[in-house]
Amino acid sequence: MLDHPAPQFTASSRAPAPSRRRAWVWPLVVLALLAAGGVAAWQLLPNRPTTAPPTAASAEPPPALAVAVVTAQSRPLARAVLGDGSVVAWQELVLGAEAGGLRVAEVAVEEGDHVRQGQVLVRLEDSVPAAQLAQAEAGLAEAEAALSIARADLNRAVELSRSQNTPRQVLEQRQSAARQAEARIASARAARDEARARLSQTRIEAPYDGVVLRRNVLPGAVTGVGQEMVRLLRDGRLELDARVPELDLGAVAPGQPVKVWHGTREIAATVRAVAPNVTPDNRLGTVHVALPADSGLRPGMFARAEIHAEASPGIVVPQEAVVFRDGAAGAFVLEGQQVRLRRLTTGTRRDGMVEVLDGLAAGERVVRTGAGFLADGDHVRLAPAAE
Repeated sequence: MLDHPAPQFTASSRAPAPSRRRAWVWPLVVLALLAAGGVAAWQLLPNRPTTAPPTAASAEPPPALAVAVVTAQSRPLARAVLGDGSVVAWQELVLGAEAGGLRVAEVAVEEGDHVRQGQVLVRLEDSVPAAQLAQAEAGLAEAEAALSIARADLNRAVELSRSQNTPRQVLEQRQSAARQAEARIASARAARDEARARLSQTRIEAPYDGVVLRRNVLPGAVTGVGQEMVRLLRDGRLELDARVPELDLGAVAPGQPVKVWHGTREIAATVRAVAPNVTPDNRLGTVHVALPADSGLRPGMFARAEIHAEASPGIVVPQEAVVFRDGAAGAFVLEGQQVRLRRLTTGTRRDGMVEVLDGLAAGERVVRTGAGFLADGDHVRLAPAAE
């Protein structure tokens, strides 16, 4: 017989089973809390990306700018050679005194007067030259009288020699006297002509039509030989000595039209001649531009010249197609759907067109509208009007 009764299994004896279930539930709760805390900590990180990284499939090309293009054309260009310089006289005549020691009796002109050929400009005192001329004429008359007597004596001697009444020696003396009289006649005539020339030198006349540029003498002054009296502009003709770069001289020829600018005033002129030499200091040549009579210019004025040389073929593009980047001219050339910046060497600009000396070929398409917003390599699309 057992001392202890056998254990009885009742409902109270199965109570520890729920505690064993809670033992493996609590670790699951802890793991859930740690996971929640990790998510919160991830959200608190400062460098956490807010958006998902883009994928290659979502990248899109940048928008293309709509532009208008134009084709570079080759056509004859009327070159304009530019120059500047001073207005000078076509021919400036300096009239001086040929006789010295004479007093100026009259100055008949003022600066700026228009004179005619043969008009008296300055008159010198002529009393002494007039007296010398009278003396020379008297000497000529005396020589002529002596010649007449010598010839008469010679004729008588010749008649007597035929009848053998006059010695041979007398005839020869009469012939010699006649020749001496003829020589004195020639000398007297030369003296008369010299005196007449000296008298004419007291009247300084205009050799050509012209304009008086300067008067350098006043009445009462005593002249010296070669002293300048009057400076005359022949025919009133003026011209512009335009200085032109040596590389442009080959395109200039006589007869080409020229536009001369004095301030805002435009004057139509013509190339008269091209100087054969070039100044070695500045490598500039001189083009003589004939000015019209009504130009209104005066010697010494400064003016600019635009010489219209012969037309030559060249590449041209509109002026708005030329852009400036880094201080140099360029244009955007269309290559497929992209544009490439091309450096240009430009020349003449006229009527909204620019001459391209280097950098473009005829037929290439350049951006005309919108070029200022482009960069090298940009994708573009043609505007509807351009298409």
